[in-house]
Amino acid sequence: MLEKLLLKFPIIQTISRDSNRHVLSNAIVAFLFTQTGPIAILLSAAHLGGLSEKEMAAWLFAGYGLGGIITVVLSVFYKQPISVAWSLPAAAIVGTSLQHLSFSQVVGAYIATGVVITIISLTGVAKKGMDLIPVPIVMGMVSGVFLPFGLKLVSSFTIDPWLAAAAIGIFFLLSSGRLSFLKLIPPILVSVIVGIIIITLRADFNIIPLNISIIKPVIYKPEFNLNALVELVLPLTISVIGIHNTQGIAILKGEGYNPPVNIMTLSCGVGSIVMGLLGSVPTCITGPVSAILNSSGSKNSRYVGSIYLGFLLFLSGIFAPVTITLALFIPATLIALLGGLAMFRVILDSFHNAFKGSFIIGALIAFMITISNISFWNIGSAFWGLVVGCIMSLLLESKDFKKHMELFKGSKNLDEKGAAR
Repeated sequence: MLEKLLLKFPIIQTISRDSNRHVLSNAIVAFLFTQTGPIAILLSAAHLGGLSEKEMAAWLFAGYGLGGIITVVLSVFYKQPISVAWSLPAAAIVGTSLQHLSFSQVVGAYIATGVVITIISLTGVAKKGMDLIPVPIVMGMVSGVFLPFGLKLVSSFTIDPWLAAAAIGIFFLLSSGRLSFLKLIPPILVSVIVGIIIITLRADFNIIPLNISIIKPVIYKPEFNLNALVELVLPLTISVIGIHNTQGIAILKGEGYNPPVNIMTLSCGVGSIVMGLLGSVPTCITGPVSAILNSSGSKNSRYVGSIYLGFLLFLSGIFAPVTITLALFIPATLIALLGGLAMFRVILDSFHNAFKGSFIIGALIAFMITISNISFWNIGSAFWGLVVGCIMSLLLESKDFKKHMELFKGSKNLDEKGAAR
């Protein structure tokens, strides 16, 4: 069931050859994105659950440090921009649960979740499930997840009009090709530079004493409490496989890659067990970060961007106390701007792939439910968007589903013949 590793993986010379300004700028923007909004969610959940600074740093070390290692390994062996980190929805779920569960009980739920995800990957269910769900419905969900990032571009004009006008203006000016002397520099990288110059000139940042220290990993003893397992394992598993991994895999497929779905799921399962012992929520294939890594540059070289990102994530995990300090240093408005700009083309592509042909009703319902941000049983709207979108499409677009199932069965038979050979 597991996909074969590439016999020839890229060596240093190959990585150096494929390195360019696009993959570097994408890696930088993706890294800035991971170090701000997600960390804010982590800190919020940790404070809500009453975690100590030591426990927060351990969470960050495991989530980014181990995530960075897995990112590099998968990207090197499969030459695809695969990025791995800790799950944001899982952090929100755990923050609430920590108010009535002990940290050791939550760690037990982390490990149990990792075991469940590992079993799912070994059975091949993850890949079959992804192949079975129609792409337009998945992309409708993805559109709903990413649209708020684009909307922040508009709302930023009411929060910080000068910063928004400068960063957005230079991005689209460069994208139009009007400034030929800057054509070798990716537009998003110039927007980063302009934004940093503006906030530096007006001192628009939080001055916090920098705590330069290396994290000391802590292995936590799990407690397998029935109440904790019942409350957390299913929502955490769905947050990884049904929300984040679905987004990341859909982005890779949309860009023309053939992602190793079962291997990626297995990495998340094993990674979640190790990360759980180190105090972090389960690991997942990132959605927004995958979108940023695929925002520009040649398809064949984008894997180098995820390798750069993996190393940066690893360093941020090792220096977790510094990471937390720097995350609070950068204004949230600038990061929201950069995230929206980086996702601009991806949002456009996701809408195109969702509404260009079949399954339009299912895609629209998936989009509407996802963007509503509703939540039932600690499970977010992206998952419900997929479920309800598929159900309604099955009822209202039965012809599209019939054709899809015929193609699914045909591809399955081809895979079985290939495996037999």
